[in-house]
Amino acid sequence: MPREIRVAIAGVGNCASSLVQGTEFYRSAQKKIGLMNEKVGPFKVSDIKFVAAFDVDERKVGKDLSEAVYAQPNNTRKIVQVRPTGVKVQMAQPLDGISPIAGDKIQPSNAKPSNISKVLEDTRTDVFVNLTPTGASKASEMYAQAALHAGSAFINATPAKIASSKAWQAKYKKKGALVVGDDIMDQIGSTILHKNLLSLLVNRGTQIGETYQLDIGGGTESQLALDKKRYEIKRGIKTAAVAAAVPYKFPIVAGSSDFVDFMENRRTSYFWIRGEYFAGTDFTLDMRISLEDGPACAGILTDVIRMVKLATERDQSGTLNGISSYGFKAPPKRVPIENLNQELGWMPKGPMPN
Repeated sequence: MPREIRVAIAGVGNCASSLVQGTEFYRSAQKKIGLMNEKVGPFKVSDIKFVAAFDVDERKVGKDLSEAVYAQPNNTRKIVQVRPTGVKVQMAQPLDGISPIAGDKIQPSNAKPSNISKVLEDTRTDVFVNLTPTGASKASEMYAQAALHAGSAFINATPAKIASSKAWQAKYKKKGALVVGDDIMDQIGSTILHKNLLSLLVNRGTQIGETYQLDIGGGTESQLALDKKRYEIKRGIKTAAVAAAVPYKFPIVAGSSDFVDFMENRRTSYFWIRGEYFAGTDFTLDMRISLEDGPACAGILTDVIRMVKLATERDQSGTLNGISSYGFKAPPKRVPIENLNQELGWMPKGPMPN
């Protein structure tokens, strides 16, 4: 019997679109360029099989997942034409409502909400990935509870406090299920670059004076950043993740600063660092990177999904700090990535995030 990882998705947005398309792409690609790890233990990207999906937009609900990933307001680039999956996107309860900032982008469906935990049980979901928008904390908790009830592993890619909550950790441990998160850290993006750049400078003996990282983008997440109430948690998470690379306090600002509709799913990040090196000599560093959000998010998720499946096969439960530190901005506890070897008996290849 072929080995497979049965995956359900909550939130069929740009990241989900790139994840579904990318999984299809790597099934037939001769060269596995762009993957952080071609294999995680015995698992290849092609072992990922999507078995359920949930959303609240009428342009996605009721559609086959292969169609829904291209539906508006998604605006990430088309990688491949996904073959029909036989998976219909099901309606979920929009518990947090629609943000007034991005309300013009969402068209709520009138369909009856599904019984999420029953769907997960019926589809024998191994891993449930939460990709709901920033600020949807109630919805994230609903999905976490559904995964817990069904016994599925839960990946919280949102800033909602799930994996880092001791209450949720205890619940998953008692159930014998696995939870990792919180807030996905892109394969390549502003947070991982800023962290590692600061870490390099500190390791080279420089004293960091102050720094900022400002993001401008056109995706729904960038638009939601204009909703200050919803985005406050995410800005704090990004700032803390970057600041953790330096062993002392210093002035730092990190987060999205503006929304530009015609940029679509692209994001441009600006970095500035001031510090001192040998004999108190001043330096400043300016850097800019432009990339597309959807593929950057999907790139790390292909690893995390396979890591979680590998951990469940080895009877791990509760939260795993190694996996959470590897792929997320706000893990329950920041630990050296080498801990993956202790938890899974497997180490990622190539340079890893600090």
